Amino acid sequence: MDNDTDNEQEVLCEKIINDLHAVFIKDSAVSSFEIIPTMLNRNKSPVIHVEHNLGLESWCAKHVYDHAHNMLMNIKKSAQQHQRYLQENDVLLKYLNVALLINPDVTTFWHLRRQLVQKTRLKMNRELKFSVLVLSKKPKSSEAFAYRRWLFSFQSVESIDWHLEIGICERCADRSASNYHAWSHRQWILQNAPSLLSSEIIRSEKFMRKHISDYSSYHYRQLVILYAYRNCYYDTNDLYHLSDLKELLAYYLVADVHTPSEILQVMLPGIDNTAVGEERLNSFLYCCNLAAHDMRLCDDQKNMYGERESFELHRRVCLKFIIEQDVCLLSGHLQGKYSPPTSPKRQEQFNQEFRQFSYDAYEFLAAVKRSERLLGAKHRKWCSLFLGFQYNEDEPEESF
Repeated sequence: MDNDTDNEQEVLCEKIINDLHAVFIKDSAVSSFEIIPTMLNRNKSPVIHVEHNLGLESWCAKHVYDHAHNMLMNIKKSAQQHQRYLQENDVLLKYLNVALLINPDVTTFWHLRRQLVQKTRLKMNRELKFSVLVLSKKPKSSEAFAYRRWLFSFQSVESIDWHLEIGICERCADRSASNYHAWSHRQWILQNAPSLLSSEIIRSEKFMRKHISDYSSYHYRQLVILYAYRNCYYDTNDLYHLSDLKELLAYYLVADVHTPSEILQVMLPGIDNTAVGEERLNSFLYCCNLAAHDMRLCDDQKNMYGERESFELHRRVCLKFIIEQDVCLLSGHLQGKYSPPTSPKRQEQFNQEFRQFSYDAYEFLAAVKRSERLLGAKHRKWCSLFLGFQYNEDEPEESF
């Protein structure tokens, strides 16, 4: 009796898998997949296909996955059978599709797909669509993002639709907070398509405004600003305004500055413009303006939504960026070509250099030090550890 039951279940699972496979053959534009909560078998097909959306009723999901998993492992164990199925990929593919849609975290199954791609048994475009389908159900799938990067390794940079790729990352991050794998993939995109930097500066801010407590988006924004500075990027039009940086200087110094040259005189007095270079100085102004903009944004959002750890952390990182780049240029450290420390030992050495810097000798830095002191003991400790500000704790809080 048990054998009969097992056989019936295998037959049913095989039928469901075939129904799913038929959908893939019929509709190459399937764009989403979900497990639909359903407790009972209602004596009809559990495969739901409506307007390029695919669903599988939950009552059968475990049984279908177990069957597909067993079939795939049996194929993999038998070398002869493995080679035969790699040649006749339809049978292998239908099990892979189901297994990965239900559970995309099995590296072995992705490797099987890679083998099929390498033997030209699968089309690249369909595989890219399939990985998007997997991400529609599990937006944090590291394997799906890794598979996409692997597929792109066979294409030229010019042939990749980078804007589409950014959109995929954004949808995944939008659906699942703190989505490390989506943001890491987006970093990879920016490194391979630097032409997107201008649009990423705009889009990263929009995402931050929408997801006020998702620090992953703030961290990505910080990397975008740092990436712009490393590559001497700046927008010529923005250099005529620099309104946020001017506002920041007015806040710290109660001073009125108007032109980029006046800002440089305040922030970098006595700097050798020729030695540093015009592009580096323009990028310095532009990126500091971005950081100042974000500092103001954090203050505005705090006033609107109340205290959030993400606001405080991001403001600190932006302040740290401005101070570090200013000190680097003033001290001739790599002519401002800042690269973050790569080890704890290097970090400590870097912090030590900052602690030894004479902040009080420069009007702007001294003003920042005095002003930030008023934000409390916890913030003063952070300034001391990460900015090198040395405070006299006996000094009255109100003192300027």
